[in-house]
Amino acid sequence: MAITIVATVGSATANSFITEVEYIAFLSTRLNVPTGSTVTGITCSEDEKKAMIEATRELTLLPWAGSRSDSTQVLSMPREYLPDPDLPWAVVEASDDYYYDNDEVPQRVKDAQCELAMEFTKGGTTDIAVGDADQNVRRKQVDVLETEYFDKSQQTEGLWLYPRVMELVWPLLNQDAVGNTALIRA
Repeated sequence: MAITIVATVGSATANSFITEVEYIAFLSTRLNVPTGSTVTGITCSEDEKKAMIEATRELTLLPWAGSRSDSTQVLSMPREYLPDPDLPWAVVEASDDYYYDNDEVPQRVKDAQCELAMEFTKGGTTDIAVGDADQNVRRKQVDVLETEYFDKSQQTEGLWLYPRVMELVWPLLNQDAVGNTALIRA
């Protein structure tokens, strides 16, 4: 069965923040895209569509600032009262209108979805949301097999494994909900 990407903002049936065309346009500007990625045209491969949907699922679980614009929308975007961190300070100081429009998905979120979908595509059949078992190995000894892991407080987990994604979304998250701790996939 062919996968259909539904990127209608605020829809009760949406499964993506971005369209296939937006994803292809994003990939076409990147140097390190996964082998076999679609960088021209208007239609993604089925695996790319799966990666786009999986990335949307992961991002939707984050504790975003503000509140959903409509109670019937299935995704976490668009939002009411989501501050725009990219506005110039002069605009922010001169106006109370420093939020994204409540009928738009911020470009930061779209870019984060593209980055994460690209990582899912690179991972292939490996579930990258689970993380790499060797990611937090501090020291490994081969003879007499010994493995030392970093302390739990120093381990990288969840979306923190993808710093570019987190750099994009961090300013849009409810800081009271995430504090200074790492986001962990539920």
